[in-house]
Amino acid sequence: MKLIKVCISLFFLIVTNTYAQHIGQGVTSPDDWRDYSNLGIYVDVDTSGCGFESTPHYLVSIESLEELGYHWGLTGLPAIYRPTPTGFRVYLRWADHPSEEPTIGSLAFANPLRTSTAIDRQWVIRWTGIEQKDCPSRQTLKWKEIESENLKIYPNPGHDKISIASEEKVSVYEIYDLNANIVKISNKDTIDIAELPNGKYIVKAFTKKGIITKKFIKE
Repeated sequence: MKLIKVCISLFFLIVTNTYAQHIGQGVTSPDDWRDYSNLGIYVDVDTSGCGFESTPHYLVSIESLEELGYHWGLTGLPAIYRPTPTGFRVYLRWADHPSEEPTIGSLAFANPLRTSTAIDRQWVIRWTGIEQKDCPSRQTLKWKEIESENLKIYPNPGHDKISIASEEKVSVYEIYDLNANIVKISNKDTIDIAELPNGKYIVKAFTKKGIITKKFIKE
């Protein structure tokens, strides 16, 4: 069976941070394996179709198409080498190699592992690449001590809901009481505050440039 290589790319916006996460995945073909010296085999995985802009975090697993199996006798996963935005390499060998014995267990597969076994057993590498841009840490963002005129809360005082407008793009809002307890987290510009007790609160708006604060009253 000839396996068609695929690469699926997805983008996700993580609402608690200010970055997009790029996820790609695919699977190799049994015909992609190559012999590596007298040690084992390797495969060069092509991820160029995913359009990664930087080297992602690669996750790999090995499986046997049509349940032809025997990959439990392998070692080397996840042995990822030469990772780049467009691919990486994986090496495999029998778990007992190097060995003076000509076979591994009772499987009668001679050392070293060769590509013929990988093709016969229909072994493929299924992989996932996860790329995410560095994002500002809440612990390292510059705290703006004064209330910003760029952040507006209305109505203020509020009763059931408040709306927030900011000139900066906000990834997440946190609402604190005056005892510094967090009482609400939202990524929406309109926040339901109906369940909050009446009193004074502080909104923290997390942006790329820093944390902007603003006070409001719940009545």
